[in-house]
Amino acid sequence: DDLKGYHKKCHEQLLDITTLVRLPLTSLQRVSLGALVTLDVHGRDVVEKLSLAGVKQASDFEWVAQLRYYWKTSDQAFSGSECLFLMQVENAFRYACEYLGNSMRLVVTPLTDRIYLTL
Repeated sequence: DDLKGYHKKCHEQLLDITTLVRLPLTSLQRVSLGALVTLDVHGRDVVEKLSLAGVKQASDFEWVAQLRYYWKTSDQAFSGSECLFLMQVENAFRYACEYLGNSMRLVVTPLTDRIYLTL
C-alpha cells in the first residue's frame, strides 16, 4: 500500500529531524525546526488516517477534505503565470502569504482540521 510506505517515510523523516534538534542551533533554527516538527507530526498522522480509511483515489472524500496546496497556471498570479492555490473539498483559494499564526503556539489537532473545513 503506497500510503503505508509513505507513512513509514514520514516517520523516518521525523527521526532525522530529532537528530537535527540535538545539534547546536541558533534560536531561529530551533524555532523553525519546532514548527516543522509540529506540522510534520500532523502530516504523518493524516497519512495514517488516510491509509486506515482505505483511500485509493484522489476523488475519495477523505483526501478531498484535506487542505491541499497546488502550484497551478492561473491568470490570478501575482507575477508570471503560475501561483499557489489552497484547495479543500470544492474550494480553491489563491495563496497570498497570509499570516499563519504563532508557530511556537501552534497545535494541530483533528479539531483544527474540522475548523479549516468549515471556514
